[in-house]
Amino acid sequence: MSDLWRKVRDKDQASFEAIQAKVGDTTPLGETGDIEALLSKCQLLAHLPVGVDPSVATFISEAEKIIADACRDFVATADLSDHEHLVRVLARRPQGKPRTRIFTTNYDLCIERAAGNSGAHIVDGFGRESTPVFDGINFDIDFVRRRIESKSPEYLDGVVHLAKLHGSVDWATEDNRIVRREKPAAPVLIYPRSDKFELSYRQPFLEMMSQLQSALRQPNIGLLVLGFGFADAHLSEMILSAIKRNLSMKVVVATLHCEQHCNDANNWAYRPKIHLMQKLLSQGDSRIALVDATFPDLVRLVPDLGTETEEDKLRAMLRKLIT
Repeated sequence: MSDLWRKVRDKDQASFEAIQAKVGDTTPLGETGDIEALLSKCQLLAHLPVGVDPSVATFISEAEKIIADACRDFVATADLSDHEHLVRVLARRPQGKPRTRIFTTNYDLCIERAAGNSGAHIVDGFGRESTPVFDGINFDIDFVRRRIESKSPEYLDGVVHLAKLHGSVDWATEDNRIVRREKPAAPVLIYPRSDKFELSYRQPFLEMMSQLQSALRQPNIGLLVLGFGFADAHLSEMILSAIKRNLSMKVVVATLHCEQHCNDANNWAYRPKIHLMQKLLSQGDSRIALVDATFPDLVRLVPDLGTETEEDKLRAMLRKLIT
């Protein structure tokens, strides 16, 4: 988020300062502020019925384009080895187990690229048309292999469900449909601002939220939370509610400076959910584990309990040779 503040500011510092003055943001130009708070103030000002400076709407549009571009372009050269390892491990489950579900608030294509590189298949709500179209019913689709000599199909290994709670840089709106495009001019995203709660209850985000809520209600579910600071109230409340009501649920939360979040109530007051989980843990709730770790740190700790088959090894070798 701090990187996004700097990218938006450095695009045109004079215009940025002018917008700060209009909305009452007092962050010094050389320091990093809260991009979500700034865009929220701009959004409120832009929706006033009369007398709005058109430069505010222009700033919002330009800032959103910078954010979308920043979240899309870095993937081309990013090291996704940690993502590939995690997807490979999570996707490899016994036939009788439900598919692993991945929920992310990120807009980028890291999970999709990692799945492609590791040979995993993704079910993400989009169909198999030449231009994939989103429909929530597509989450019920699965991957099976039907051999000519076999009487019944067999489920493929290495399949995960992916729900992007805040949209994706390759989603676009065309003819009242959500379709996948490589570089849409106006990607379908919930941008960092205060109306994200309201927007999350519109399609296609409502379907993504419903998928998350359904998953959290399943008995004996395991929830692994990586890099999410519980600052989004509409998501953190849902997770905490599931912890309170789903007594067979197991939760592992990994976030940087986790111990500091728990113990320093003054500096980290915007993360009360982590503090509440720490209190449950301290009172003997064995369902919860809090880990002070970054994403790469935690990924390296996830055990690979599956067995790599000769077919898996051959696919990996062929991918390396082809690329």
